[in-house]
Amino acid sequence: MQKLLSLVVVLCLSIGYSVGQKAKLQTAINFYKPPYQQFDKAKEAIDEAINHEQTKGMAKTWYYKGLIYSSLYSNEKYGSLCNNCLVEATDAFKRAMEIDPNNEWAGEIQLNQMQIMSQVFNKGVSQFKEGKYAEALTDFEMAQAMSPNDTATILNSAYAAERAGNTAKAKQYYEKLIAMNYHDEKSYDALSLIYRDEGNIDKSLEVLRKGRTSMPESRNLLLAEINILLSSGKSQEATTALDAAILKDPKNPTLYMALGSTFDNMANPKGPDGKDLAKPAQYNEYMSRAEAAYKKGLEIQPDSYEINYNLGAMYFNQAADMANAANKLSDKEYEKAKVSYEEKFKAAAPFLEKSLEINPRTTEDDQALYKGALISLKQLYVRINDTEKYNRIKGLLEQK
Repeated sequence: MQKLLSLVVVLCLSIGYSVGQKAKLQTAINFYKPPYQQFDKAKEAIDEAINHEQTKGMAKTWYYKGLIYSSLYSNEKYGSLCNNCLVEATDAFKRAMEIDPNNEWAGEIQLNQMQIMSQVFNKGVSQFKEGKYAEALTDFEMAQAMSPNDTATILNSAYAAERAGNTAKAKQYYEKLIAMNYHDEKSYDALSLIYRDEGNIDKSLEVLRKGRTSMPESRNLLLAEINILLSSGKSQEATTALDAAILKDPKNPTLYMALGSTFDNMANPKGPDGKDLAKPAQYNEYMSRAEAAYKKGLEIQPDSYEINYNLGAMYFNQAADMANAANKLSDKEYEKAKVSYEEKFKAAAPFLEKSLEINPRTTEDDQALYKGALISLKQLYVRINDTEKYNRIKGLLEQK
């Protein structure tokens, strides 16, 4: 009889303990809800409930942890009670759904998760606008943890990381977007520039070409590729890309100017010290293509002071080379060569004059082209013995 009594006592204690733990859950609920809303006591009770065998396997326990922790985050009085309130709230909601996907709060859980993510994302946007890029990155990464495949959050994480100077993370997130087949040319362009600035030109071009494969109609990515090719000295590849760009945008004078300039530079290469190198075997072909490109650009935009300058300068340089070569000839041969180089100088004059006339001289580059045109014209008019025009140009140079 004594043994039976002991068993009954132990059984009663076990039932009482189980009820006590479920009571902790109910206590948390009571402190969470109005009129109490004592979130500190609600947190204390729910933390006990989720760590006990009797209640940690209940969807209800995790559902209320999500509600309580999300309330802590937005509460001035109790917000300091957790470091990552919203992340913990989101994890709790996820756990509730894992335990019972068809629980009675499923719709509300989904709504709460969306609201939490939106709250964190919007905070990140505000931080970004205030120039607090590292803080914005933290918020966007938190939002990513809540919704790993949300492209807007990943993209903003990349932007914030780049602005914060964290290129490793910027590359990580841009690469993630590309791997997700996210069709955004800015992501490809931004990632390409990061690699370019790191000196990895091949990787920079690889990213752009991958973007062009994904978005074959993108002119921006094509132009970005052209700029990198030109800046890295890959002239031959640049001309191919420029030809492709012109097919897409045949009325763009800037493309013709870039094409003309590229062929001009290929025909007249210079060494690292800026001195002229030997002319390539394709010199005549390159010069012909440069001239054709400049002229096509002027057909489209006759008042482009830059294209006028480039074409005039190209003719001037050709004439100067011809004049220097003529100086090595016999007198008889020199007179014949002189006629040719003077004609080339005369061909340069109207384009250089036009460039002077329409140059706005608003930027340093404008001023440099203006001065370059004056210097070329001064030498040109000496060569063809046009004293009146020489004096006019000399006077303009002296004004500067």
